[in-house]
Amino acid sequence: MQNYFKSYKIPLLIFTSSITFFVLGFVINIIFLDSDNSVNEIVIKQATKSETGPKDLSTLWEAYDFINEEYYDRSKIDHSKMNDETIKSLIKTLDDKHSAYVSPEKWQITSSDLTGSYQGIGAYVDMANDQSSVIIVSPINGGPAEKVGIKGGDKIIKVDGESIIGMSLNEAITLIRGPEGSSVTLTIERIGEIEAFDITVIREKIKQTSVQKDLIPDTTYAKIRIDQYTENTPEELLKALNEAIKTDKSTGIILDIRNNPGGLLGSAVNATALFLNEELITYEIDAKGKKTMWKAGNEVGKFSNIPLVTLVNGSSASGSEVMAGALQDYGRSVLIGEKTYGKGSVSLVRNLSNGGGMFLTNAHWFTPNGREIHEIGIEPDVKISLPEASSKSAEFYDTQIDAAITQLNFETKN
Repeated sequence: MQNYFKSYKIPLLIFTSSITFFVLGFVINIIFLDSDNSVNEIVIKQATKSETGPKDLSTLWEAYDFINEEYYDRSKIDHSKMNDETIKSLIKTLDDKHSAYVSPEKWQITSSDLTGSYQGIGAYVDMANDQSSVIIVSPINGGPAEKVGIKGGDKIIKVDGESIIGMSLNEAITLIRGPEGSSVTLTIERIGEIEAFDITVIREKIKQTSVQKDLIPDTTYAKIRIDQYTENTPEELLKALNEAIKTDKSTGIILDIRNNPGGLLGSAVNATALFLNEELITYEIDAKGKKTMWKAGNEVGKFSNIPLVTLVNGSSASGSEVMAGALQDYGRSVLIGEKTYGKGSVSLVRNLSNGGGMFLTNAHWFTPNGREIHEIGIEPDVKISLPEASSKSAEFYDTQIDAAITQLNFETKN
C-alpha cells in the first residue's frame, strides 16, 4: 500500500497522559459485558481431581502432614484457608498477572459474569506494569466512572479503604464490582497529582453499543470508532459502514480503535474480516503447541476497497491488536498513532471442586504473518502522539485524526 507518511517526517508531540493497558482479560459478554475487568478469550473446563501429584511437590505434603499432626493449637488449623493460600502461592510462582485464583465466596460473583450481566463502575482495568495495583485503562463513555471524572491511567490503590496493593486483578475486581445503585469509594493515584485522593462512584448496569459513526467536518470521510468487541460488534460495524458509504457518500474511513481493550475474539475476527479479502485473521498456539486458526465469517471482504486508515494507541489491546495486526500484515490499512499495549493471551477458566475457580493463561495470539502480540504490541506505520492538553479541553487538537485525514487525502487522490 502506498503510504504518504513514508516520505515525509511528521513531528511527534508529547502525550503525557499516555497510558498502558489490559484487558485482559475478562470484560465482555461471556465474562464480558463486565467492563470492570480486562479482556480475553475464555474457555471453561470442569476441574478433575488428580489422584497423584508430582514427586517435586512431596515436600509440600510433608509440611501439611507435619502441621496437621503436630501443631499445638488445633483451633488455628483451617484447611480451607490452607487450600486457598496454597493455590494462590502456586499461581504467584507463574509471575503472570492474568492468571489468578478466586476463592469460593468470590467466585460466585465473578462467575455471574458468564450470564452476560454487568453491574459496576463502567471502566476497563488491568494490572499496573509493576503488578502492584490496578490501573484504569479507560472509562466507558457515559458510564458512572466517566461521570465522576475517573480517567485512563488512574491507579486504584484502595477500595472502600481496603488496600488492593498486592492483590490479583480478579481479587481487586471483585471489590470494585457490586450491585446497581450501591456506592464504592476508590482511592486514586493520578499522574500530575501529588497526593492520592478519593472518588465515590455509584455502580450502574452498563449497556452500550460498541460502534459509533461520526462524519468528519470539511471532508468526505467518516470516523468509525469501536469501543470494544461484543457479540453485536460485527453487525453494528456492518450497519455503520453501510450508512457511511451508501447514505453519507463517504469516500474514506478512519477506523478508531484507540483505548479499545478487546473483548470477544470471534467478534474481533469477524469485524476485521469486513475489510479484508483474506480469510486468516489470527491464530493461537496453546500450552501444548496446538495451533488454532481463526478465519473470517460470511461477510469477508464486503468493504475491502474503501480507503481505510486505522488509529491505535497504548491502550489498544487484545482484540483491537488482532484487528490492527491483520490490517497491517495484509497491507490493507496504514496504522497511525502509538504502539499498542501488547495483550495477546487467552485465559482458560476452570471451576474448582471447592467452589472456587481459576483463570490461567493457556495460549497466545499471533498475527497472520506470525508476529506475536503478547508483551510486544503492534508498532504503527506512522508514530504520532497527541497534544499535551486534555482531550476534554477546548484547546485539544487531535493530531492523529489530522494525520489520518492527510493520509486519506493522499490515498483517494492516487
